[in-house]
Amino acid sequence: MEKLWTTAEVARYLGVSEAEVEQFARDGRLTGYKLGGRFLRFRPDQVHTLKETLAPRAQEAVVAPAESRSWQERLRDFVYFYDFYIVSFILLAGLVVYLLSSR
Repeated sequence: MEKLWTTAEVARYLGVSEAEVEQFARDGRLTGYKLGGRFLRFRPDQVHTLKETLAPRAQEAVVAPAESRSWQERLRDFVYFYDFYIVSFILLAGLVVYLLSSR
């Protein structure tokens, strides 16, 4: 299973703004998948197909999205997108420890 790209990664790859990527999704030129009901993600193969149809201005950007970001940015995005699950896991683990230690 391939990793879905964020709006920022798609924008960087296509050489356009994030607002333009969101407009592509609204126009139906690019299929966006919502994670958690609000975060758009895009399949790389669909992004490559769109890039072939864009004007030469966008053809100049050839940056690999995931490779151009630092580990701190990736960690920040991970925590931002999965904060609910992280907090839920911590609370559930704490509850289990409390229940096991109270016996």
